[in-house]
Amino acid sequence: MTTEDVIKALEDKLESKGFAKNDEVTALKAEIEALRNAGNSADFEAVKALAMKLETEIEALKEAPKNTDKVAPRNLAQALKAAFTENAHFNEVANGGQQTAPILVKSAVTIGLDNTVEAVGSESQISITQNTGIISAIRQRITKYLGGGVSVGVLQGNKAMWIEELDEQGTPIFIGEGDTKTQLSVRYEERDAKARKIGVHGKVTTEMMRNLPALINYIQNNLMRRVDIVTETGLFSGLGTGNTLNGLIGYATAFTGGGLLTTDPSYADVFRALALQVVKANGVASAIYVTPDVLAAMDVEKTVDGFYLMPPFRAANGNVVAGCRLIETNALPITVSGTSYDFVGGDLSVVNVLFSDAMSVQIGTDGNDFIQNLKTILVEQELVQFVSANDAPLLVKGNMAAAVAAITQS
Repeated sequence: MTTEDVIKALEDKLESKGFAKNDEVTALKAEIEALRNAGNSADFEAVKALAMKLETEIEALKEAPKNTDKVAPRNLAQALKAAFTENAHFNEVANGGQQTAPILVKSAVTIGLDNTVEAVGSESQISITQNTGIISAIRQRITKYLGGGVSVGVLQGNKAMWIEELDEQGTPIFIGEGDTKTQLSVRYEERDAKARKIGVHGKVTTEMMRNLPALINYIQNNLMRRVDIVTETGLFSGLGTGNTLNGLIGYATAFTGGGLLTTDPSYADVFRALALQVVKANGVASAIYVTPDVLAAMDVEKTVDGFYLMPPFRAANGNVVAGCRLIETNALPITVSGTSYDFVGGDLSVVNVLFSDAMSVQIGTDGNDFIQNLKTILVEQELVQFVSANDAPLLVKGNMAAAVAAITQS
């Protein structure tokens, strides 16, 4: 291979890469031409070494082209970012959300906060205060319903179906040798309940989203919390009409005390009687939702001599009576169809809550959001609650005054 062959191969490689015409490529071509001009007098090995150096530079230019007229491929987000950041005015506005300007002092004065950034008419946001990052949220009710022991699951589709056993016929009896065995039967019927959706939305400016990301998170959490609270209220007291859930109050049976009677009954006696009522309905009481006032009154119960009381069937932590956990919630007391309820519970494992669409948050544009620099935050969830009619006696509801009266020994 001659020197000219080496130079020609190098030149062909440069042309075959399809590089655009620019200063760097022009410089490489100039070196190739100089190599050709020196070919007759230069040592072949020196020419070959220089050719290899130029070939390496060509390969580097292929991997990361510099100052070319062609634009490297990029996605939409990169393209938009480049379009904005290349705009000087946008950079000024995006830097802190406002345009900056020097402070102009027109006369010789002592420069201080009172006559500069904090002076009347000043729009500067510079001050001696510090942003702590703390956002004081409106206090909302803490939801406790799903943590009480109800059965929570996922629903495929938007309607739950279950089978009820009805109308048992025949009675099993012991029989003698050769006697005809008793015939038994039961009827099965399908039942269903439709999932109900709850959804809300809020609108936020894009400027706020850009400058206050922490606050945007709180806005999302506020929407989610408020949806959760209304959902919990529906799980307690929904009437099952229209687009409402079937609530626990509607499924539960009235408090009777299971036949327990005692003199001067306390609140703890009421919950012991509730557990008895559930046992007599062939269940085991696991948890009862109660008002905070009821639990507080139980904690400070005293004898006439001022000594605190704790019945033996109540656990040391005060929140378990006859093996049944007491869950205080601000969702109670609650009024349904004109009656107020201080407590509801029993065997909560028979309560089924299925989510066909768990809580979701979407952020996008709606209507004229684009031209008004707005973003819409959408929060929604879809769920269903049901209790079999055979299990309804295991759930008990009532208010304390009536319950105390029901178990008082006359």
